[in-house]
Amino acid sequence: MAEPIARASGEGFDPSSSAAEASSPGETIPEGTGQTITEAKSLVRDVADTQRRKVADALGGMAQALHRTAQDIDSESKSMARYTDMAAERLEQVSRYLRQAHWNDIVDETVDFARRQPWWFIGGAAAAGFILARAVKGSLPKGGGEPAVAGTAELGGSAAAPHPAGSTVTAPAGEGS
Repeated sequence: MAEPIARASGEGFDPSSSAAEASSPGETIPEGTGQTITEAKSLVRDVADTQRRKVADALGGMAQALHRTAQDIDSESKSMARYTDMAAERLEQVSRYLRQAHWNDIVDETVDFARRQPWWFIGGAAAAGFILARAVKGSLPKGGGEPAVAGTAELGGSAAAPHPAGSTVTAPAGEGS
């Protein structure tokens, strides 16, 4: 049975109940609301599970890359290789946890951690935000998010040409190719 949803008045109602069971004279509850809410919850849960698996796979891939990096730098710096391996093992643990845990368990444990260690939680959330921002920024095309298109000089824009150092040199409008 669906959990009651709180109204502004503070009373709860069961979305699976029929319109005939409305508590006030002018109130009607559309038929099938409970089924729609259940379907929406199911869809959100499915999307969250798909994303959880994708994150777990990505973390597993990063862990493998870190293990390879540790092997490559082992001859140069044993201590750096050891720390890199430790980080890779931690990523593998998180990846396994995400693959095995249910979404509700992850949320419950995150809330519990935030209550027990609020400063660590806030710091971790800030770090995750910075990492996410860098990932999004890195995925955008070069040049401030506007894709370079050949022939933009004719449209009053600027023509961008690759520079040998990997940066972009921009010619004023009308002077580019």
